[in-house]
Amino acid sequence: MRLSLLMLLLGCGDKEKDSAVGTDTDTTGDTDTDTDTDTTGSDEDPATVVLNGICDLADDYGGFVVEAYEDYSIVSGSIADGVVPITVLEVIGSEGDCEVKRRNNPFCDPACESGDTCDFDGECITYPSNQDLFVVDVLGLPKPVQMEAVVPGNTYFNTSLPHPAFEGGELIELQMPGGTYGPVILFGVGVEELTASNKEEWDDKVWRVESGNDLVVSWEPPTGEVVRSEVTLRINIDQHGTSPSSVYCTFEDDGEGVVPASVVQQLVEVGVSGFPSGVLKRRTADKTDAGDGCTDFEISSRREVGLVDVIGYTPCISSSDCPDGQTCNLELQICE
Repeated sequence: MRLSLLMLLLGCGDKEKDSAVGTDTDTTGDTDTDTDTDTTGSDEDPATVVLNGICDLADDYGGFVVEAYEDYSIVSGSIADGVVPITVLEVIGSEGDCEVKRRNNPFCDPACESGDTCDFDGECITYPSNQDLFVVDVLGLPKPVQMEAVVPGNTYFNTSLPHPAFEGGELIELQMPGGTYGPVILFGVGVEELTASNKEEWDDKVWRVESGNDLVVSWEPPTGEVVRSEVTLRINIDQHGTSPSSVYCTFEDDGEGVVPASVVQQLVEVGVSGFPSGVLKRRTADKTDAGDGCTDFEISSRREVGLVDVIGYTPCISSSDCPDGQTCNLELQICE
């Protein structure tokens, strides 16, 4: 996964970067330092520091994340000079803490030229490009991180962090003193590791999605006296649809969240194809303006769900995966 992430981050754009004094670059492209960094950061109280949440998709120019997976932690991010139209999802249903969002595909005739993209007005616009933010510091981690833009693409990342990269309740600070949008300071609060309240459920890592029924998801609530975190859920059961839809939920971090039956039903009715996926995250987040848009900073503990089982549907890569009497639709990777 680390190699895949590195290749993804390196695979776009072409911008020059300014060099920074006092940084060391390792062979992976990460830049970090133990010197010439303000390791003290802010004197804000993590229990009361203002956290403004994440950017709305319609204004989201990008941002940074410090994310702890099960076996490793990363810092990564980039900020562009505009919003990529296809990333703005349409809300087609909601109830309680959850929404069903659909990805629409803009259409331009004639097709846009290289370097442009189509917007939802049918017009070709310049494809947003990641900006050189100069040096980006992340303070409050066991080892302070200092990064420069990696070209081509003006992406920032560090995959050599101690794991986990943060402790619950600790103040974490992102500093961008220069670059296109500097100076910028954003805050986060370290979150506790996300674990299941039922160990057997966590070991199985199965969410069973059935149209017309609630999906109840549980986790171990944080132990701290002051809870700054929330828990988000995403389920995608239509990997190959022309306009794929997913469920997005944001729950209070109290140990349980419910995806209402009406939301589950709408998701299934929109379409099922391929191998469903699910993600649960405990996070804190902060945001601020970036030019005419918005940038954010997220601290999260992320867990992938091993199996999202959509009752009545069987994903496949060959007909041998299918129940008796069904064959595999290879294009949609679903038994029919």
